[in-house]
Amino acid sequence: MLYAPPKRRMIGAVVINLDRDTQRMAHMSVELKRAAMKYERFAALRGDQLPCGIARYFPVDAGLSPGEIGCYASHLAIMQRVAVGDFPSPTLVLEDDVGLPDDLATALDALVAVLPEQWDIVRLSYPTKLLARPIAKLGDDRSLVRYSRVPTTTGAYLISARGARKFLAERARYAPIDHDLRDVWAWDLDTYGVSPALIAHDVLGASTIDALSPQGRADLRRRKRRAALVERLKRGVRDFGLSRWLAIGPLNFAARITPKSLRPSFVRWANRRLA
Repeated sequence: MLYAPPKRRMIGAVVINLDRDTQRMAHMSVELKRAAMKYERFAALRGDQLPCGIARYFPVDAGLSPGEIGCYASHLAIMQRVAVGDFPSPTLVLEDDVGLPDDLATALDALVAVLPEQWDIVRLSYPTKLLARPIAKLGDDRSLVRYSRVPTTTGAYLISARGARKFLAERARYAPIDHDLRDVWAWDLDTYGVSPALIAHDVLGASTIDALSPQGRADLRRRKRRAALVERLKRGVRDFGLSRWLAIGPLNFAARITPKSLRPSFVRWANRRLA
């Protein structure tokens, strides 16, 4: 009998792109072709022209800029389609300013193979500067990890139908999406990451949305951090265990004060202690 290798699982990508940003889409087309990835372009929504099924998430007093609302709404619209099966589960969601590795398809296969049966989202595009607990090896020195603090970027992530349904909870949105996705306890999102980051972020410079409202994002970040300490503590103990979580605080503080040239080595050493 001839051996038939198992069929490779094809994970499709969705690229969020404003109609006016044709050069950014050209960049992503080159990146995805080189990585041999199937993809679909999603025309980014405008914050002042939202469809009814999305507009209900954003009250008039949300305090977000039109650019922030449009960005958040675009991600929610994609998650709606993942939740109902219009996009497959999982789907790779990409903003249009990332850089992709040549082995992206193979790396995603390896990632999905080691994920637990129930998971919600995997963050792929930001190199965390703090501790992350290794969960499984992915080859090429990459690991599946639990973050001690989830990164803020939404440049690239893998989302499951379960995770999409959770994040689509009928709740008003008052923060940019990168901050809401960081507060995983608010949505009960079972969140993982890849370290070192699989996908490069902001390779084209400052994003269109950040240029629209930089100060508002900074002010909001300070307000939200003060309100989340207890929930973050409970989630950390659940994901890491009490003894590991108690050790993470001092280690993260040490990482912050370590000179930048030495910080990666220190974090790698500390992560091995958490394994």
